[in-house]
Parts: sequence; structure tokens; C-alpha cells
Amino acid sequence: MKRILSLLTFSLILGIGVLNAQNQKVVVLECFTSASCGPCAQYNPTLDNLINSNADHLIAIKYHVNWPSDTDPMNHHNPGEVASRRAYYNVNSVPYSIGDGTWANVSSYVTQSLINQWAAVESPLEMRMTHYLNATQDSIFVIVMGRATSAINSNNLKLHISVLEETMEYPSAPSSNGERIFHNVMKKMLPNASGTNLPAMAAGDYFAYKYSWALANVMDINELTAVAWVQDNSTKEVFQGCKSSADFVPFYNKQAQISMLDHTKNTICSSRVTPDIYVTNFGSETINSLNINVTVNGTSVADLTWEGTIPTRGVKRLNFGELNFEDADLLAYNEMIFEITQINGSSDDYKPGTYKYTFNEATLVVNKAFKLIIKTDDEPQLITWEITKAASGDVVLNGGPYAEAHKQYIEDFELEDDDCYMFTIYDAGGNGLQSGSGLYGLKAGSTTIISGSAFTDRESNEFSFTKHVGVDENIENVVNIYPNPSNGMITIDAEGNINVTVYNMAGQMVYNQSVDGKAVVNLLNLEKGTYLVVLTNNNGKSTKQLIVLQ
Repeated sequence: MKRILSLLTFSLILGIGVLNAQNQKVVVLECFTSASCGPCAQYNPTLDNLINSNADHLIAIKYHVNWPSDTDPMNHHNPGEVASRRAYYNVNSVPYSIGDGTWANVSSYVTQSLINQWAAVESPLEMRMTHYLNATQDSIFVIVMGRATSAINSNNLKLHISVLEETMEYPSAPSSNGERIFHNVMKKMLPNASGTNLPAMAAGDYFAYKYSWALANVMDINELTAVAWVQDNSTKEVFQGCKSSADFVPFYNKQAQISMLDHTKNTICSSRVTPDIYVTNFGSETINSLNINVTVNGTSVADLTWEGTIPTRGVKRLNFGELNFEDADLLAYNEMIFEITQINGSSDDYKPGTYKYTFNEATLVVNKAFKLIIKTDDEPQLITWEITKAASGDVVLNGGPYAEAHKQYIEDFELEDDDCYMFTIYDAGGNGLQSGSGLYGLKAGSTTIISGSAFTDRESNEFSFTKHVGVDENIENVVNIYPNPSNGMITIDAEGNINVTVYNMAGQMVYNQSVDGKAVVNLLNLEKGTYLVVLTNNNGKSTKQLIVLQ
């Protein structure tokens, strides 16, 4: 008995030791340079030698700026994300470097002593990553994982990922400083320069992400690699960095996550949805079966089973047909949770992978005429739409394709039957109305009830309609938001006091304020994307979709 207890005690100590292990700090050096900068050519060889001699515990990212002269081709390949990182650190001269987010100075001041100092700081995080090209070698896929070995008590964590071209060798100098060989050139940040939000982490907490990029302006695909780092977005402190490795081994054997849903709806009145569920295998074990439980507002509505093959690092799109949740209590704002309860017949080695999808009660339209406005993108011939009765699927109206790019088309129509309707817009090209700043909006009277631009091959939303006299109009019918889409400055046109709450698509509140009557609301601080605006007064609650284009 004593031996059994001793072994158990040893195992517990070993487990605690893993969580509190010290991790080798991988230093992150972000360098700003330019092929038109004379001093850059002078100091880069020494800097590159330092970077190479510390390759086992340092990663470097070089951002090529568009000054002193706008002649650097590497800046032209991705000027926006370079400008974003430059502004983040308020860099106004080159050559300039940022060490682990907090040290900032001329690049020639980077020394081995400084690198040793940065590398000696204990990291609370261990990270692993790898990358690979697809079969046609025109896209790169990057996988990064991290696990906290001690707490990271910050609510402003960001995961940054950068695809680099390790060496770019031009036959002659591409700009004015004489350099023709460049190293660690930033080609793309994934998903973008803003990075990915991470929550505060307790010891043992884990994250995993997979991103892809369709290659552009790459000189030699064999020189591509990827790096990642976790940073406090407020203090700019970098907690850990890592570089892609061919020896990548996942943290867990069984570990899967639902990475996204497609073909969902933001507004529903039919209690039906037919989503595509994308599952990523982040474990080292091939997935051959999955069990997924689906709840709506806490009520279980489906237990889904699947058999097939998802190799390690692979992604599979699953579709289980129509999910009906008529037995759930629906609210103005609803949550549907997908949870992977079993992988290959047993539980996840980390914890169940979950995905939260939110939707709203569909707008009630009372005896209004409709107007569909479509601004076409670069490929108008691929855009069509239809309105169907949500329960039966019967097509009531349809339109498209269109002839002219970047033109506004307006379709006016009326409905006769009281019913729940579904509006669906299609793009045969699979990229929505995003190629050329297209957009669409469905208006009931003067109110936009459905709008959008960013989708894949199709996007659907529902609304309720009645012609019956005597049905009270709720707040949805007496308040208007415009312009929509907007740059973040919107006008809310309503009578009396109304509370305005804005949520991002992750369900996080990003704005809350009460306004009285017609008022201008400043949302310029929001990033580009789709938001939900919840409007509340004594007559009830309404939720509208808002697109910010800034």
C-alpha cells in the first residue's frame, strides 16, 4: 500500500512540475528596414549575423517600410500590415528594432548581451508550430499551439503569426541602398496584423489555431517559414515566441476543435438551420469518429454522430442536414452550442471542443413593401438571390444574375401571405460580394432588416411577415439605423429614449449607451466587420445587423 501511495505521490508531483516548468524564452525581434535606406545596408549584415547565431532562441521579423523613398518592392507586396505594425510601435525611422515588444532603439544597438538578457526571462508559455504547402503549392497552412505552464493574468493577449520568406535574393539591387539579399521578410500576418484575441490563461490552459494564406509575391516557396508570438496588447510585452518546425508534435493525442460554422443564419423564425461544421484535428491521433451534442439556450436539441477520417492537422467539413430546435425556448438573442463529446469513442485529452453560435429572433414586418438593394462586385454575373417560405422551401421571388459590375440594382416587391420567409443570396464564385466592395440590403419600408457583403457561396436570413391589421408594430418597425454599411459613424432614428448595445460576432459587448430620439453614435474605434446592434425601449427589443467597412 505504501508503494502505491508513493507512486501516486510521485505522479502528482510530476504533473505539478510540468505545469510549473520553466520554458526556454524564444526572443522576438521585430525589425523595421527599407531597401531605400542607406544606414540599413550598413547595419543589416551585423544584425543578420546576430540573428543567425541565436537561431535556437530568437526569431526575427523584418518589416520593409515605404521610406525614405517609396521604392522598396517588399513593402509594395504588403504595405498595409507593415504600416499597422509600424503604427503599433510608433516607429518613425529606420533601421529600428523592437526587442520582445518593450525594448525599442536603432537596430545597430541590438547586441548579444541584450539578446542574452531577453532570453534569460522565464516564459510562462510553451509554444509549438508547423507549416506546410498544399498539393498545388499555391497556399500555405500554419498551425500553432500554446500551453501555459503558469498563469498569464492579462485580458489583452494577442497571438500574432507571420509568414516569412527567409531569404530573398534579387539579381540586382531593387532599390537605392545597394542591398540585393534580404532575410526574414514579412510576407503575410495571419489572419491579419491585428492578430487573434486570447483570454487570460491559467496554468494548463491551451490554445490551437490553424490559418492559411494563398501565396502572393513569393520569390521562392522553399524559403517560406512561419513564426508566432503571444503579446500583451496593452503593455506590448512578448511572453513567448516560436518558429515553425518539421519536428512538430501536438500536445495531445486526442484533441479536436470546431473551427467555424458556415451556412448559418443571424435571424431565425423557423427554428431550423443547416450548418456546415468545420472540425480541425489538433491531436496526434487520426480521428475516425465523433460525437457532437447541440444545445439551444441550454436545451439539448441534437446528438450527432459521424464516422470517417480526419488526419492529424486535417480539417473536415461535416453536414448533418437540418437541425430542428422547435422544442427550445427561443429568445430575442439565442445561443447554440456545439460540443464535441467524444473522439474515437472517448473524451478529448484536453477538454471538450465547443463552438458558440448566436442568432436573433427574426424581424416582424407588419404590412410593409420591400426593397432589395444590391451593389454588385467585380463579378455580377455570379450573383443571384431568392425568397422562400422557410418551412416549405417554396420559392416566392428570385432575381439575378446581373450584367454590370459596381452598379446598384434595386428590386421592389410586396408579399401577400403571413409567414416566416427566408432570404438567400448566392455567389457562384464562392467569395460573396467581397471582390470589389459589393453589398446588399433588404428594406421593409424605410428599415433595413437584412444586409451583408461577406459570405462564401451563399448567405441566408429569415424574417416574419404579416398583413393583418391590428398587429402591433414592435420597436423593430419604428427605429432606423443608417448608413448601413458605414465607416462607424451611424445615426439612430427613433422616438424617445432607447438603449443601444453593440456586440461583435463573438458575443462580446463593444458599446453600450442610451440615446434620446435621433442621435449620432460614434463607433469609429471598431474594427472592420459585422456587428449586432441591440435596441431596447419600453416597447421591447430589436436586434439589427451592422456592417463596419473602415
